[in-house]
Amino acid sequence: MLFWVVIADYLAQIPYYIVNYYVPHRALPTLSSLVLLGLTLAWFLVGYFGLRARRRFGYWVLLSFLLVEGLFYLHTLVFGAVAFQLANPNLVIKAVFLIGYATGIVSLIYFVALIVFRKRPIGIEGRASVSRAGSQEPRP
Repeated sequence: MLFWVVIADYLAQIPYYIVNYYVPHRALPTLSSLVLLGLTLAWFLVGYFGLRARRRFGYWVLLSFLLVEGLFYLHTLVFGAVAFQLANPNLVIKAVFLIGYATGIVSLIYFVALIVFRKRPIGIEGRASVSRAGSQEPRP
């Protein structure tokens, strides 16, 4: 579910841009906005697929992405911008914002779940780890 919610949020940026910037102003996206959007998408994909491949870096990269994504939308919810944004009469804009808020909520849920349901310490010195045979061995 996480993958498709985040991808939907990125895809929603296309109609958002068209309705908000291209149609009224005929403005093409700036290079910096495309690079920033691409880098954040790469951040998510590296973490997501790294975690699916059970790579240590994937856990930490995805965890950092989820925290930043979740806090970004939480900030908007807490400080009242949501009321202003959802009051927009354009249905495309409302839909994009709702997708964004769903992404933020799902990101925070997955962030907490990754921490709470983590089966073994990753990259923490001095903690026990499970050997290939399944017995507990102290880490060096």
